[in-house]
Amino acid sequence: MLNVSLRQLRYFVALAETASFSKAARRVGVSQSTLSGAIQEMETELGARLAERAGRRFELTAEGALLAARASEILAEVEDLPSLLARAGRPLTSRLRLGVIPSVAPFLLPRALPSIRGAFPELAISVREGLSRSLIADIRTGELDAAIIALPFTAHGLAVEPFWRDRFLLAVNSRHRLAQRGEIAAEELAEERVLLLEPGHCLRDQVLSLTGASFAHEGGDLKAMSLMTLVQMAANDLGVTFLPEIAIAAGIAEGAPLALIPCRGERSSRELALIWRERASRAPEYHVLARHLGELCRAHFGGGTRAE
Repeated sequence: MLNVSLRQLRYFVALAETASFSKAARRVGVSQSTLSGAIQEMETELGARLAERAGRRFELTAEGALLAARASEILAEVEDLPSLLARAGRPLTSRLRLGVIPSVAPFLLPRALPSIRGAFPELAISVREGLSRSLIADIRTGELDAAIIALPFTAHGLAVEPFWRDRFLLAVNSRHRLAQRGEIAAEELAEERVLLLEPGHCLRDQVLSLTGASFAHEGGDLKAMSLMTLVQMAANDLGVTFLPEIAIAAGIAEGAPLALIPCRGERSSRELALIWRERASRAPEYHVLARHLGELCRAHFGGGTRAE
């Protein structure tokens, strides 16, 4: 029988996260020799070299990297056991640490948070805004329980439940040559300056996928970290941009001199989805939450569709 303890896993995760024996030892409150000995015992038990040592520093082997990721998940599940028992038969009670991407948070949360708290009054919810890669990493390490992201996005080892299809609309200055169009295809933007969010935002990648990068050039030195900035740039005719309908329904373009034009094509929308660790004990609760979010979107953002 395999004899690897939770204590050893905690030591190893601390070492993997700090990349330093001294820092890892301080984090878990033991001496360096105790930490090193525990990890050596684990290597012997598993029959695998987990780290290549160089003085006080080290590099994870391929096996060590795999173990570090899985150990983080195991420890997160163990820490969840008390609340699992406390909420038995009572879904969405206790604590929920939720991540949300920036192109969704300001538009969905003002409606979602009151709705969730009304439907599940015993749920203590906290929210962290961040880019998709950061949120996914935090779910894997147990720092977040679940997150709302936009698909398509690769999330290996995570459960994904889409709850809303959010259409893209092209936003152009009201005097732009395309302003009177009732619909538009991406290939018609070949001569346009298309304004995008900074690299790292999944919405940027989704717009590039929609257009096939078929436009003449990106915004050049016009860079934006938020959709509101893109709205102001397009309103002042510095270029054209794409806005998700959830943001438009929330009023992001209200009062701006913009024409909003529906897009044609298979990739003219994104799917909003709730994600969580594949083996999470609270998976049934997250399914309930995803359904609640889908119903809320249908009630307040009626232009899109319920994701299947």
